[in-house]
Amino acid sequence: MKKVLVISTTLDEQETIEDIALHHSPGSMSVETSASFGQDITFWSTQAPDVLVINLPEDDLLQGYYFTKLRKDVLKTQPVLFLCSTISASLMKMSTNFSKVRMLKTPVDGYALYRTLIDLTAEFKDGQRQVHPRYLTDQVVEVRSDYHEGKAAGVMKNLSMGGVYFEIEEKGFEIKPGDMVRLSVFVGRPQKLYVFDAKIVWMNTKDPSRVGYGCAFVDKNEVYNQLLKFV
Repeated sequence: MKKVLVISTTLDEQETIEDIALHHSPGSMSVETSASFGQDITFWSTQAPDVLVINLPEDDLLQGYYFTKLRKDVLKTQPVLFLCSTISASLMKMSTNFSKVRMLKTPVDGYALYRTLIDLTAEFKDGQRQVHPRYLTDQVVEVRSDYHEGKAAGVMKNLSMGGVYFEIEEKGFEIKPGDMVRLSVFVGRPQKLYVFDAKIVWMNTKDPSRVGYGCAFVDKNEVYNQLLKFV
């Protein structure tokens, strides 16, 4: 059974998780909510939950306290899920302190919350473990290659500070590991255009008509600038 600790002033998140888990995988999670973030370093060393969920307050001073506490007491290996009304530069910086991080914009859809908890507790094989904070998505992305003419429409499955994973079903558009690509994606409402330059690192044929590609960003500073330019 996975242990989930929610830092929040309400029981909303706990009740949502328990309700969905009851229908999908009864007994898979135990959820506890605490309005206080006062646990000491001993707790995080010996009794840490499988996932720490933090409903970030909007007050900058309180957020500063939370971030200081996280840096000081919580182990870097602790899986963390941030629930936040907006993604700030300080939160982006904070997220890189931990080996496994997700962020969800509030108000949170119950199924998105549950799915993210499942993702955070999943066991990955060597070479597939996450290094950077990851944003789960199913976003349409336009792919252009430096080595081939034309473009293709793909589906971006996840985005991190280090790279992106996307899948393409379009035939006749061939790219391979080592190729440089430019990814264009519209995100948000109203939609805003983000553009990333990346290098194909690996590929995986999902079925005869669908191929997945893992990419590493060429300039991570430019990625930060792209992601933060509309914040």
